Amino acid sequence: MKKVLSLFLALMLAVSLVGCGGDSTPPADDGGSDGGEADGAVTIKLMMSQTQQPGVSAAVEAFNKAYEGKYVCEADYLAFDNVFETLEILMSSQSSEYDVFAADGPNIAAYAKRGYLAPLGSYITEEEVQMLTPPMQEEAFYNGEMYGVPMGDSSLVLYYNKALLEQAGITYDFDAITGENRISWEELVSIAKEAQSKLDPDGTQGIFGIEFQQVGRTYQMNVLANDLGGANIGSDGFTVEGIMDGEAWQTALKWYQDQVNDGVFTKGINASDTSSYFMSGKIIFYLCTTAMPGTFDSNGFTDYGFTYVPYFEGHEKDVTTSCGSWTVGMNPYSEKAEAAVEFIKYLCLYDGSDVYIDVSGMVPALSRQFTDELLAAKPYLAIAQYEGANTALVRAITPGFNEYATSVNALWENVRNGADPAQAAADCIGELNTAFMEYQ
Repeated sequence: MKKVLSLFLALMLAVSLVGCGGDSTPPADDGGSDGGEADGAVTIKLMMSQTQQPGVSAAVEAFNKAYEGKYVCEADYLAFDNVFETLEILMSSQSSEYDVFAADGPNIAAYAKRGYLAPLGSYITEEEVQMLTPPMQEEAFYNGEMYGVPMGDSSLVLYYNKALLEQAGITYDFDAITGENRISWEELVSIAKEAQSKLDPDGTQGIFGIEFQQVGRTYQMNVLANDLGGANIGSDGFTVEGIMDGEAWQTALKWYQDQVNDGVFTKGINASDTSSYFMSGKIIFYLCTTAMPGTFDSNGFTDYGFTYVPYFEGHEKDVTTSCGSWTVGMNPYSEKAEAAVEFIKYLCLYDGSDVYIDVSGMVPALSRQFTDELLAAKPYLAIAQYEGANTALVRAITPGFNEYATSVNALWENVRNGADPAQAAADCIGELNTAFMEYQ
């Protein structure tokens, strides 16, 4: 079976096999011994998204050096969309092809429910759990059991194009904004409209006022409803009725639709295009993750500033930011549990995590990593640190997250394209109620 799966992955998914070669190691586990390889080293197979390859490959190299002669990690980096499909194929056949794999944070509940992840409670100590920031602790657990360890976090930041604002003659002291003294959505829209009227008075230049990096996707769009006090899902992980058809969601959906109709937000571009629009001077204000400055810098775009995300007037205490990212778990069918856990700890909790965060630019998942040195080098991470402690909300925790994301993504997109918010929400609720029946 292993050979068949390996051939399938090589031929159908075009992955690149990376065999890799740092410094100190995490505390050794007390678990049973793994089977050894011919050269004495136990080989651990890792499946990871290509989106995380630079940081992970550097951490894998460090792991292989630190554990030389004992463990060696080999990593397959799959295209983002193929990670989820491949995992379904492997787990349905109870394959031990991979010992460790990465899952997007909100999928932890779904995978745990399906038996795709081994519980880690007997391997990860409470002290190690407490090394994680509070929102990352929440994302790692399902039904009181730990099933994954976050590699890093993400956070939402409001970026702005300095050149466009200067060209429009708009002066605003964005440096005065703090986590406790933010700009409101209402004021931001007013500034955006004023800038648009001066930069693109006849609308021929295609300059928009505001946009989310992940337009049409629940990860960021839900913030609008959350900022009005709306939840993502009920505490049972299944309830959406009374939420998406409730006041907060309906107000957010209608507000968003109004801004799209007024030309403040874009209409017609997708998430893969928004960063190029911002860097080319077509978007004035850009709500995006803290991972984006690396992309800006690599493209020679430096004339930008950043600050805290807005709030809705009258809802200062409801301001919410999205968070969460890739989480690493162990295959329940792995025959090398001790080695797999050792690697997970190294990558996510110890020296490998420092390597990964340094190379990837992700928000740290470990509290200790928010050092003065890091914040001085990457000051936007100070915003992420504040949001993680005060406003961060993990995505909907539900075994049916894939279904949730598909339906809620469609909800935002349908409203963007002119659908009645109440009817769009009713359709979304109906779809999810049907989809969730599988898990109840």
